[in-house]
Amino acid sequence: MFPKVIHPVKLQLFRRLETPVGVLGVVGDVVFAEPVKLRGQVKYNRFEALTTVPDGNDPVNDGHIVCYLDEWHNSGGVVGDEIELEDSSRLIVIEIRPAVHYRGKYYHVHVYFSRKRTQ
Repeated sequence: MFPKVIHPVKLQLFRRLETPVGVLGVVGDVVFAEPVKLRGQVKYNRFEALTTVPDGNDPVNDGHIVCYLDEWHNSGGVVGDEIELEDSSRLIVIEIRPAVHYRGKYYHVHVYFSRKRTQ
């Protein structure tokens, strides 16, 4: 039996690339790899809500996405990458945790995010 994501939506993961200083002419330039397509179930938290869990408080976040473990690992996603939703919302990955444990193995990951603020 393989646990399913109940309401998956299409996501695009933009992996942040490390760039040497001056490659693009400006220190601090951010470069992203070609987007990787994923599926995930998005859950938004109430603004600045605090949720206590057995291993401590959740990080201050705007929500989390439940992704299939295999898809997430194949995408190469890490903290600092950005995710784009179907409605063009941009999210920044702030933490990744294993989830949906069954018979000693986990099948999904919770990808905690904060919304990208516009300037």
